[in-house]
Amino acid sequence: MKIEILTNVQVSEIPSVIEVEPGSTLRDVLTAIAPQIIDAETGNMKLDQDIYGVRLNDEPYGLLRNGLSTQMRDGDVIELSLIIMAGG
Repeated sequence: MKIEILTNVQVSEIPSVIEVEPGSTLRDVLTAIAPQIIDAETGNMKLDQDIYGVRLNDEPYGLLRNGLSTQMRDGDVIELSLIIMAGG
């Protein structure tokens, strides 16, 4: 299955498309493309959600019924967003 990866910042280690096995979850894909954001012990997100956003098919992962355990489907789109704050 092919999964598209969109980012709002250029990170050479993150591919724009990844091929995954049937039954793979959002957690599996994130671990493969950006292992620094998944806690290896708990399987939960490590990064502060005020700084980093993860969406699956335009839905924040936290609102998905199965969260990071959501099974992927061919053609799904994962968006990884660094939330950049600016002030004056």
